[in-house]
Amino acid sequence: MADRSLSWLKEIEIEDLLDKDVKLIHDHCGMDVLIAMLVNFPSMGLYISTRPLTEAKKRYIKKYHNGTNTKDLCRLLDVSERFVYDVLESGNSLPGQDPLFQFPE
Repeated sequence: MADRSLSWLKEIEIEDLLDKDVKLIHDHCGMDVLIAMLVNFPSMGLYISTRPLTEAKKRYIKKYHNGTNTKDLCRLLDVSERFVYDVLESGNSLPGQDPLFQFPE
């Protein structure tokens, strides 16, 4: 868009003009986010993967699990206990972190 300022959109009612994804963005994130997306990503179809969020949850579990807070982590991260245990059993510890389970060789 040639004129990158779309702040004028705030001065008129546009809710009836919005549909599909644009309406979802407006309804859930607000006008400022919608304007930022229109300015920075015009005519671009976006797919937002949840993979980085899943990986962030795994990292959080590895960092903050203390052996007694499994249910607390489940509630905080909106994951199952099985997810937490799978993460802990995966053997991928953070740098400087001792593995949760050590097996004799």
